[in-house]
Amino acid sequence: MASLSFKENGLLAYQHKEPEYLPIPGDFDISAPRGMDFIKETICVEGTENDWFGQSWTWEETIGAPNPTPGKHLMDDITKWKDIFKFPDLSKLDWEGYAARDTAKWDREHKLSRVIIGFGPWERLFTTMDFSECLMTLVTEPEACYDFFGAIADHKIRLHDYVIKYYKPDILVMHDDYGHSNGMFMSPDTWRQLLKPHLKRIIDAVTSQGVIYEHHSCGYFAPIAGEIADLGASATNGMQVCNHPKELKEQIGHKMCFVGGFDTTMMDSPSATEEDIRASIRQTIDDLAPGGSWIANCGLRTADRNRIAIDEVIKYGSTKYSCPRPDLHTERGTGMEGIFSAKG
Repeated sequence: MASLSFKENGLLAYQHKEPEYLPIPGDFDISAPRGMDFIKETICVEGTENDWFGQSWTWEETIGAPNPTPGKHLMDDITKWKDIFKFPDLSKLDWEGYAARDTAKWDREHKLSRVIIGFGPWERLFTTMDFSECLMTLVTEPEACYDFFGAIADHKIRLHDYVIKYYKPDILVMHDDYGHSNGMFMSPDTWRQLLKPHLKRIIDAVTSQGVIYEHHSCGYFAPIAGEIADLGASATNGMQVCNHPKELKEQIGHKMCFVGGFDTTMMDSPSATEEDIRASIRQTIDDLAPGGSWIANCGLRTADRNRIAIDEVIKYGSTKYSCPRPDLHTERGTGMEGIFSAKG
């Protein structure tokens, strides 16, 4: 029988150790504060609205998330960013009120808390410029890009400071997607030159306050994952299969907790059967559970598929480590569908 709380057990994974039982996202309290009247890093409402920098966003029903409005870009010349970007006065936000609302049901004694803040320096650039122009400007205007990333990093540090002060999370997650399914958006050397120094400052500002930093990156970023760990990131989420999670964990799992690693594309495919989903779940658990340093995060697109995934993660995951999960024999498939998140 398990003796550790969800908080104690999950913390072992973030410390790159083997937990007592398999941790899953439902073991955490999670908040992603954002909206029109509070943290307007992006707009997460139906329709079309501007964020607090003035970039237009439109809700995309097919992906269940907002995207920059097609054809509307805040910036077309990186060298003019100082004239375009106006940073918000974060002191004017009702931090105390919103934090009280968002954390009211948190169980700080028994669960780790995670706050998710999207749009790091690179994401801010490629959501305010035409994407092809954005990629070219990394080569044609590296100094302006470096300065822009630095200014965004300063903004993120200010924002994170407020989040940490009022939400008091155990873990802070920042999104900054560095790749697509077949490679990185830039060379590792370009990332090291233009983004790495600023990411270090962001991570240092979080961890110096006793908060665990977790980095989210969609797509392929395996060549720099170990370097992100060396900067002070305790964990990374998304961990899509293009990164070959099993092999990558064997290389850096001793210093980076992986959150994810499931083949969600295959399991979301209309042709995937229930047995296909369960077999894929079992294979990923076999690949990534050894040695710990892993959170079994698997978000699928429909409630029915999520119920299957949750059931198999809990049931098969309970054959790993020294104890079965505490909820192994509880009712599953109702009330738990929202605990997994493909984005964090």
